[in-house]
This record gives sequence, C-alpha cells and structure tokens, in this order.
Amino acid sequence: MAPASPTRESAVATVTDLRADLLATTGTTRVGLDEVGGRVLAEEVVAERDVPPHSQATMDGFAVAAADGSPLGLREFDAGVGPGDAPPSHEPGSATRVRTGGPVPEGADTVVVRERATVDDGDVRFDADPTAGQHVIERGTVVAAGATVLDSGRRLVPRDVALLCELGRDEVAGRERLSTAILATGTEIHEGTEPDRDSEVLANLVRAWGGDPELAGSVPDDAERVGDRIAALAGEYDVVLTTGGTGVSAADETAGALADRAQIRLADAALSPGSGTTVAWLPEKSAAVVALPGPPGAMLASATVLARPLFVGSAREATVTATAARDLAVPDRPLAFVVPVEFRDEGADGGGETEPRAVPFGSPESTVQLYGERYRPHLVSSCPHLSAADGFVVTEEGFAAGDSLPVVPYEVVES
Repeated sequence: MAPASPTRESAVATVTDLRADLLATTGTTRVGLDEVGGRVLAEEVVAERDVPPHSQATMDGFAVAAADGSPLGLREFDAGVGPGDAPPSHEPGSATRVRTGGPVPEGADTVVVRERATVDDGDVRFDADPTAGQHVIERGTVVAAGATVLDSGRRLVPRDVALLCELGRDEVAGRERLSTAILATGTEIHEGTEPDRDSEVLANLVRAWGGDPELAGSVPDDAERVGDRIAALAGEYDVVLTTGGTGVSAADETAGALADRAQIRLADAALSPGSGTTVAWLPEKSAAVVALPGPPGAMLASATVLARPLFVGSAREATVTATAARDLAVPDRPLAFVVPVEFRDEGADGGGETEPRAVPFGSPESTVQLYGERYRPHLVSSCPHLSAADGFVVTEEGFAAGDSLPVVPYEVVES
C-alpha cells in the first residue's frame, strides 16, 4: 500500500513510473508525420546524415573566403546558388552569389550580406573586411550523422516534425494511443437524478493529452458492481479513469473496490482539491486505473496534476508570473493547495515591467464568490464554473497581496 499522504512531487513520480509500465505493454505502429502530435516514440531516431548536409548561407549575399579580402571577381550562377542546389567549389579570389538556405561553396567560409557589397563591372567590393564564419551554418553543426536526436519514449510535438523532415523521415514508429475508458460512479448519476459533470471534460482532456478516450457510462455506488465494471473495462482498455466514490462516506466504494483487485500505487495524495485520488495497476490486464474525485473542481485539479503525467510523462508545467491581488490564507493542514486564479488588468512590478494581477477564484473579488479571507478548497471542489479561471497556483502556506506568483495557465495542462 502506498503512503497515506504522499506529496505532490512523489505522487507525480509514482504516476510517471506507472506510465513506463503501461507503455512497455502498448503496441506500436508506423505514424506519418502529419499525425505524430501526442504520439510516443517507440524507438530512438538516429541521424543518418549531417544536418545541414552542406555549410549553408543564412542570408542573401556573397560567399567568399575571408582571407581573400576584396575586390573579388563575381561568379554568377543564374539567380545565385540557392536551396537544393549542389555546392560548387570555391575559386580563390572569387565571390559567389548565394541565397538564404543555399549551400556555401566548398572552400568558402563566410557570407557577406548584399547590403554591404558593391558590384562594379564584374568585381565585388565590401564596405569592411569579411570575417570568417559570418552568416554560415557549418555542415553537421545542427545534427551530426550518427547522433541520437529523439529518444525512445519521447512524446512527440509538432515542432519535432521539421527535424524529422530534415533527416529524410516520412514516418516514425510510435506507440498506439492509450485507449481510455471513462467511467462515472454514483447512484445519483446512474439513476439520472444528478448530471454527469465530469466524463465529457475528461474525454476532451485525454484527447488533448494524446489518448483515445471513450465514454463508458456509469455504475451505482455498489462495491462489487464498481469493481466488476472496472475489471471488465481494464480487459479492453489501457487506462480506466473513474470519477466519484473517492471520499470517506459509506457510499464511496471506488478505493475499496480497487484494493481487492489491483496493485495500489498511489492513495490519497496530499493535494486539495483532489485528495482521495487512487492510482492502481492491474498487471494481469496490463491496465492502469486512476480513480478521481467526483466534484468537478476536485476532478479537474486531480486530473490535470496527477492523471496527466500518465499520458504525457513528467512534462514540466510552464508558468507565468502574476502579482497576487489579495492576501489568501489556506487551511492549517499539511497539504498542497491547488488555488485557481483569474487574471485581471496588469499592474507594474518592481522592475517597471507589467504582469497580470491574480485574483483567487472564489474570493470576494472573483467572478464567482465562494469564500472570504481563507481559501475553502471544498467549496471550489464543487464549483463547475471554473471556465472563469485562467490558471492555478499550488501553495502550502498561502500568499500575500503583492507577492509574485508562479501561475500554471490551464492551457498548459489541458494540452
């Protein structure tokens, strides 16, 4: 059994380790470059050639050997040597017209931009002596042949495609997207007396994280039925995400159902909202289960902080700096509090720059007013109107007005 209240950092590490177990059992397929975003590489990518394959001009101008000085005789190649052309040989005492991206003649070592050159009756003169290496990317300085450029296990992003194209790849070996069943628990949802506020949210998140989600309906608060349904779904999907049933009341059955059928890797991380989250592994089915709380605010906090690493790995959460608009006290408990915030008009910081003001969501100045001076995570947990928030701060001690806060924008964790 995992520790009762692991820290946020240790909880994320546990989920990341579980991801490695999960990916080791996932099939592979050949993936075209137009659809690699979110895929996990199944094998390393090794450069079979130098990038660039020839020294390359980064500006329009004249390729020369710096030691030749000027004037130089102009060599004309139609409109100049450009991208895709074979590199000509350099003739000492000459200048070759080149275009941006074109190969630098073998033996030349610099490009003089055309604005610094004068052409007169076949001679080229420069307004200053050329300096070796200017406006040239040397062969193999971006990637050397034989180098590993992308490691196996990397989650591919759109910017990787340019390099893959440069290496002559038109496809890569990628892991199958993690098939993910999303199951709501709760008699009130199963019987239709309360709406399911979580499943479609999770489906959109999983799809943005590179997974392949499917709604699996609901199940009432019955330990045996919850356990049977999770086990059945684990036989069909790589990941099962459940919502609800993670509290401490007699009706909260999910954690108990998992304890009888799975290896519990994480239980009740020290996170609020989001406490009660359970992460488990079913080795005989090679499936992971993440049991998330049911209240929409708690589900979102737990999903974006704890479930996301299962799909994207230990991706660093990019932050933006904002100025706290007010004091915020937090409950006196050893927890990491996830505090949603709204961005308001900018205010000058000490360096004369400007940054947004961060208003704690739910505070008296917020779009939705839920509490007074002290943060109330349980009230935020139950609020479905987090559309008004722009990001969140994780804090253990609260903050004071004017403090500089590292805010994780929601668009960072929703992708």
